[in-house]
Amino acid sequence: MAAAAGVSTATVSRAIRGLPRVAQPTRMRILEIAQALGYAASASAAGLATGRTRSVGVVTPSLRQPAYSAAVEGAERALRGRDYSLVLLHLPHRSASPQLSTDLNMLRRRVDALLVLGADTLGKDQIKQLQRSGMQHIVIGLHGEHVDGEAEAATTAIRHLVQLGHTDLAFFLGEPGAPSWANPQARGLEHCTSALKTEGIKLKEIRIEIGAGAIRNSRRAFSRLWAGPGSKPTAIVCASDEMALGVLLEAAREGLSIPEDLSIVGMDGQDLGESLELTAVIQNSALRAARGAQSLLAALEGERSVTYSAAWSPELMIRQSTARRARNHSAAGMVETEPGRQPRDYG
Repeated sequence: MAAAAGVSTATVSRAIRGLPRVAQPTRMRILEIAQALGYAASASAAGLATGRTRSVGVVTPSLRQPAYSAAVEGAERALRGRDYSLVLLHLPHRSASPQLSTDLNMLRRRVDALLVLGADTLGKDQIKQLQRSGMQHIVIGLHGEHVDGEAEAATTAIRHLVQLGHTDLAFFLGEPGAPSWANPQARGLEHCTSALKTEGIKLKEIRIEIGAGAIRNSRRAFSRLWAGPGSKPTAIVCASDEMALGVLLEAAREGLSIPEDLSIVGMDGQDLGESLELTAVIQNSALRAARGAQSLLAALEGERSVTYSAAWSPELMIRQSTARRARNHSAAGMVETEPGRQPRDYG
């Protein structure tokens, strides 16, 4: 290419890599020659010369959960836009991976930086290991893994329901020991309920399994709740849109109308909840992951150093699954609806 363009190999290298100090006409001529010759730069060769791989590792505890899959897609788009590739490490259960440190070491040799999805995805020892290594990394807490973030998300959902007149609520959580989005929600809920004591909220906390059978298990949990003794809640907050779908399905089987008999709030903001007209606390996981990837690339280019993500502020999207509490709410969970209001059929 240098011979064909009549320039030095160094000039060809700068033009191909998009570096400065190459006249634009010369750069265009070199790129045209490269295309005509079918030239493609070797990432491995460039890595040997520069010590850079132009790859970023993304560590995720889930590929199935919508928040995490959306985050991976958001990060990939941001990286691809800057000619970086994504190398994925899936860690579904940290406690079940005795080779975690080995996996991380192997990944670190293949990438320039790490984007970790989920504040609890890596253990404290692994985070310290990353910090000691000096490798640029950033942690994006999805599903509000930070206690303050989860408390704010739960508070946002509950305050919305309180403003609609609901005072008897249920909260569907992940089971302790499940992947990283479960336990922090429980801690956040404790902070949330403490903050809301002055509002006289009566809150029922329901723990359910999460994972491969999130919808199935939330249906079972709702069935147990509705078959149990005592008065029934007028509203339910679910820690994911998948759980909310299970609640919607089982509520329909029980003959309940949403939101006339029961208001439901999800906590994802993914396509599933939008299609169900589900009121939800929006995470913007794809956008947050994309911004995390952009921060990593800025750090790699020397603009700044990053080791952790900024806190996120939840956004409430009000749709058709919540409404003002009906005037009469019986022990069986049935209510008198407002005249003229048509129930939404989720069956």
